[in-house]
Amino acid sequence: MKVLLVDDESYMTEYLKKLVDWKSYGFEEVLTASGGSIARDLIEQKKPELLVTDIRMPRVSGLDLVKYIDEKNYPTKTIILSGYSEFEYAQQALRYGVTEYLVKPILKKDFQISLEHVMEKFFEKEESFPDDGISAVKKYIAEHVGEDLSLEILGEVAHLHPAYLSKTFKEETGKNLSAYITDVKMEKAAELLSGTDQWVHEIMESVGYQKSQYFSKIFKEKYGVTPNEYRRTHRG
Repeated sequence: MKVLLVDDESYMTEYLKKLVDWKSYGFEEVLTASGGSIARDLIEQKKPELLVTDIRMPRVSGLDLVKYIDEKNYPTKTIILSGYSEFEYAQQALRYGVTEYLVKPILKKDFQISLEHVMEKFFEKEESFPDDGISAVKKYIAEHVGEDLSLEILGEVAHLHPAYLSKTFKEETGKNLSAYITDVKMEKAAELLSGTDQWVHEIMESVGYQKSQYFSKIFKEKYGVTPNEYRRTHRG
């Protein structure tokens, strides 16, 4: 997905660009524009899923941009930024389906809350995360336990947006996805410790860990003993 950050002050677009980890919200491309005219061209060319724009800019304003999006019937969601004195002006944007409205100065926490609301809007028409989707994610984790199990990859497996996957996985299973992945890794490690002659460091690497101290810490948190102690008491 793409996000377009617009302000006639370039320092503001840079601030917004660094304010959050855009990739964690599923935005692979972060576009910026120093003014509404450039932004309108980018909207036409790139059709970003999200527009974050100051409402008052010379020539082409943020209000002009949301009106343009509405007229073109683009599915772009919008976060409007404005000063306290511009509230009445900002109210005009509501008729064009503005998703969120923030008053400057923009604080990170407030911006993150607005982004989460936007992500909910993206997926409010999604069906409930189906059982076969959960099964597909669990199966992939079990078969690729030592590989990259990022939200982006698992989202592709489940055919869900990464920002939506973690939330819905917990809602449907009652467990955080990251905690579930850790449990699967530890269970596989325990299985290999009791059933094979592999060295502990080989088992550690096979389930995706590189630092033995951290691996031992996580393993002990789950089983109450270190990997070597577990092997001594569980060998057949």
